[in-house]
Amino acid sequence: MRIETQAAQAGRADRVPVRRTVLACMADYIDAGSIVAASSGLALWSAEFGMSKSTVGLLGALGTNAASYAVGALIGGRLGDLFGRKRIYQYDLLLYVLGGLLVVAAFNSVTLFVGLIIMGLAVGADVPTSWALVGEIAPQRSRGKAIGLTSVFWSLGPVVSLLLALAVADLGVLGIRIVFGQLVLVAFVTWFLRRRMGESEIWSAAQADRAQVTAAQLRELLRPALAKPLVFVFAVHTLGSVAAGTFGFFLPYILKTVGAKGQAASVGLNALNFALVGLGVGFLFMPLVDRVNRRLLYGVAGFFSVVAALLLIVFPVTNSVAIVAFIVINALASSCGQEQLYRVWCQELFPTMLRSTAQGTIIFAQKMLLAGWSLVVPLIVARSFTAFAWILAIATFLSVLIGTVYMPRRPQSLTAVR
Repeated sequence: MRIETQAAQAGRADRVPVRRTVLACMADYIDAGSIVAASSGLALWSAEFGMSKSTVGLLGALGTNAASYAVGALIGGRLGDLFGRKRIYQYDLLLYVLGGLLVVAAFNSVTLFVGLIIMGLAVGADVPTSWALVGEIAPQRSRGKAIGLTSVFWSLGPVVSLLLALAVADLGVLGIRIVFGQLVLVAFVTWFLRRRMGESEIWSAAQADRAQVTAAQLRELLRPALAKPLVFVFAVHTLGSVAAGTFGFFLPYILKTVGAKGQAASVGLNALNFALVGLGVGFLFMPLVDRVNRRLLYGVAGFFSVVAALLLIVFPVTNSVAIVAFIVINALASSCGQEQLYRVWCQELFPTMLRSTAQGTIIFAQKMLLAGWSLVVPLIVARSFTAFAWILAIATFLSVLIGTVYMPRRPQSLTAVR
């Protein structure tokens, strides 16, 4: 019998379980992939189905980027704590496949709406449980790095979808159908591979100690020990997402309708944006998040996010150099900013049996506000792009300020979070 040294055992304990982590991260691939695929098709669908600006806003509000995602996260997050991470992330992808097939075959705006809403419900349910799983199976000293991998996949999905959309840009609506067909195929393969994934060991241990998540336990979220981090994460992420969520869905539409860019240029610039975010997460955030002062990391990244937002105010959106500068600065800054640390905070600040519920609640509230905002984005952009840019800049600044000043201290382990 081979006897392992203490150092070897410690080294093995610090390893991230790659297969389980990657399969969990696929939630982010199809999540962001479906958002940007829809954003790439927005102007094309609008012309094909005769959609007004108000209808375009409604599609942004109800689709994969906002309201349906919010409802899915609220329900899926709650069920993930009640019945386990596996039961949710194993079956929700079949619902996603159904919605994706409706989008692929959409012959009018009603079919399109139904398909995108179903996809939003499914991926909304998948994300909080998948993030919880990644955080719970990751070693304590590598937790931030492992959770950062979810952001890499969140950028990879859009890059693949956008490059595919760029390749089929000349096909019009048929090209967008092909892009969604790719997402359906990836979701089905992921579902197939996830069938043998094990349950989160931390959740299983907590479930053995507690027969169920009771109403009394849910009320813990309203007490100061958990209410403060809940409000903190919600405020920082919601304000930050006014800009991030808007550009994640509406950037190609804005570049095409206001910036006078063609379909290929709009999609290509959006692909550059997500590619830079993914590279920034991989080469900046993941190596630094578990090693440096997070307050400093967040503050520096936030400063450049504000600078990027101000570029849209100073220069016209038709200025190609300014747009490229905005995309480069904003993408690299956001790779170490609120979106990335938000994912880490959600795992570290809430107890195991409420972790997925807390995330679902935050996502629900944030996405519902984003849905309301999305309703008016096309109208505001059409009336005054400068006013639109000021709103994004102010929201970004407030997110940076709150996050830097009130950032909580990190716990030593997830099992210590009570």
